[in-house]
Amino acid sequence: MKLSERLQTIADEIRTGETMADIGTDHGFLPISLKQSGKCPGVILTDISRGSLDKAIRDCRLYGPEEEFDLRIGDGLSVLLPGEVDNIVIAGMGGILITEILSADPALSRSFGTYILQPRNNPGRLRFWLAENGYEIIREHIVREGRFLPVIMTVRPGETGGRHGRYEDAPELWDYPDSMLRDRNPYSREYLETERERQQRILDAISAGDGEDRVQEQKAVRRLRRIGDLLREMN
Repeated sequence: MKLSERLQTIADEIRTGETMADIGTDHGFLPISLKQSGKCPGVILTDISRGSLDKAIRDCRLYGPEEEFDLRIGDGLSVLLPGEVDNIVIAGMGGILITEILSADPALSRSFGTYILQPRNNPGRLRFWLAENGYEIIREHIVREGRFLPVIMTVRPGETGGRHGRYEDAPELWDYPDSMLRDRNPYSREYLETERERQQRILDAISAGDGEDRVQEQKAVRRLRRIGDLLREMN
């Protein structure tokens, strides 16, 4: 089975011989591929939706008829035992939803060795939550999937959380962190340029309005300044 660039990058973050659980597995392509290739001796496919899990069941039968797969229906990490697998993948969900999954049972969440997280939106809010709750982002990847440039974070539970005030105090530092320079790849510049265009449209829309949304205007200006600084550092 050939994976998309996004799923292959996630697969590459898992070490050979380790186990994994795919939370919100949908079609189940990632765990099916990991099991078929022999990279993961054990995979768990979970989803809160019976319809999505049925899709995964069909794909397991289609692509791995000789393999045994562990499929579970349930909400987030609640279907797992503490430390049951080495790696947890949560991909394609909103960044805020990912924080809710991780915060539902803090002791359970911290019992797993590595997380590979791919937020569909709000990556900055996710980074802030991770820092506040003692999770360390080991590295980040930007990949291409169609017209989108998803961010993939490899994360491990650390010792303690930090005190970083509020996300709203400096959103530009969480949305566009220094790690974009540390972990830059061929997509990094395009990602930032796309974000610069998006933030400029937001600023233009605010300026064309009644001018009363000063807070959002200031945030857009700060984000644009931060993106510009990072782009200059990439030269």
